[in-house]
Amino acid sequence: MPKLTKTGWEIGSSEAGAIVLHKTAFQTRHEVLHNHKMAKAGVETIDRAETAAMRRGNALEGGVADWASLEIRIQTGVENNVWEPTEPFKIKELGIASSIDRLIEVNEPMHLPTLDGDIVEMDGVGVLEIKTDFYHHNKPKEEWVIQVAHQMLCADLEWAIIACLSQTGKLHLYPVQRSVAMERVMKDAYKEFWHLVDTDGEYPPIDVSTNEVSAVDLVEVLPETHGDVALICNDYLRASSEAANWNKTKKELKEKLCDVLDRLEIEKGSLPNYEIKSVYTKKPKKKMVETDEVVESHTFSVKEISNE
Repeated sequence: MPKLTKTGWEIGSSEAGAIVLHKTAFQTRHEVLHNHKMAKAGVETIDRAETAAMRRGNALEGGVADWASLEIRIQTGVENNVWEPTEPFKIKELGIASSIDRLIEVNEPMHLPTLDGDIVEMDGVGVLEIKTDFYHHNKPKEEWVIQVAHQMLCADLEWAIIACLSQTGKLHLYPVQRSVAMERVMKDAYKEFWHLVDTDGEYPPIDVSTNEVSAVDLVEVLPETHGDVALICNDYLRASSEAANWNKTKKELKEKLCDVLDRLEIEKGSLPNYEIKSVYTKKPKKKMVETDEVVESHTFSVKEISNE
């Protein structure tokens, strides 16, 4: 969906997540605030560089929307009509607007389950938000939920469906109902945002400190299979230890072979069953440059703990 909102005067749905949550995978509320201030001052800003993922999403949007329409009909047994709006939906007094991917209309109530097992009833017109996420974790991202909440608020609609094509080729359908409590939080965040724009204020720095997450007792939640998980942990630690030992051995053996060729002042040597090569070259040193884009990271560890 092309951008139909006006930066500097309207908060768009793609910016709502950063403003409410303080940051998303692609931007922070500080960046959104800066862009709006610059636009209102008449300063032209450079748009964030288009990534391959963005191009992929734009190229697949129409097909995913058609597929979502079909799957919704199959899963609910209710006919639907999907179309792309050509104008943004606005609430001028809140300074918000939304470019919506698709609207979907059904002529009778239909029902879809949430991840929690709740059943959402949908009737009339709703939002159909299209996503292609090739790092999907089988649940909607929090900023997606904020995004469709923003869209429902702007368009005065009561329900939305997030349709996500994942890296497995599966289409996930996540129904979202309009929430008064959510909108209260959003409106407060938008009010603060525009106050900072008008007064040239700034948000406080984002707290980057990480709070230690408490461990869930797997013996309680996996009473029948926690022993299997313990065996996997044991095998993982043993494999890690052996890998470390072999890496050390590999390094030592490499040094010995390089030493042989160095003493002979040759770069390549051969044996009946082997060829050894040791070549030194000079390459330009590359410098890592920090960008404004934030990507998801993953931390994993297994360690033995004492039960004493």
